[in-house]
Amino acid sequence: MSETLTEQSMKEAAIQYFIEEEVLKFGDFTLKSGRKSPYFFNTGSLCTAKQLAKLGSLYATKLLSLPEFNDANVIFGSAYKGIPISVATAIALAGTSRESIRAVSDRKEPKTHGDKGNFLGVLKPGDKVVIVDDVITTGETKIEALEKLREFGCEPLGFIIAFDRAEPIDRSGLTARQSFAQASGLPVHALASAKDAARVRPEFAAVLNDYLASITN
Repeated sequence: MSETLTEQSMKEAAIQYFIEEEVLKFGDFTLKSGRKSPYFFNTGSLCTAKQLAKLGSLYATKLLSLPEFNDANVIFGSAYKGIPISVATAIALAGTSRESIRAVSDRKEPKTHGDKGNFLGVLKPGDKVVIVDDVITTGETKIEALEKLREFGCEPLGFIIAFDRAEPIDRSGLTARQSFAQASGLPVHALASAKDAARVRPEFAAVLNDYLASITN
């Protein structure tokens, strides 16, 4: 399926923003796995009002563009990086037809006093949930989120992540995003991917293609 101009413009806007804010960097990096990579992505530095407002706007625009999320009434952000993303996205939806959507997150450990429980925010059985996060690596935290939400009686509808590294995880050729979508049975949408970065920054295309080919081989 070919992309619409709107889809392309959303991805280009996301890549431009990530590059401008140095969330996406090109160079020579060693990942946590030990693998060498020509690019690095990290939303952890986004903390100013302006940065979070733009990030929330990108996620909100993506959410509104996806018909499968039309019935969502909760945006769920897993601890820790997903928490500011869920809040920023909900704030960005103020003044739209979705302004009653709730931002909810989880705790690493249940609180045993005061506001007890596993969640921050108002979560109700039967809620339809979109889960937001920055990236997918192993998908472990996403599985935990799905289990918590389903145990509570909620219906997860799918995921929106900031960036798809587009790296094949094995000889099947599937990326971490594609593999997790297949395993979970839920859609996983990205604001943009490494391949979109190559399109926006053509000088990066050759390096990207060589890198991805080296992983596949």
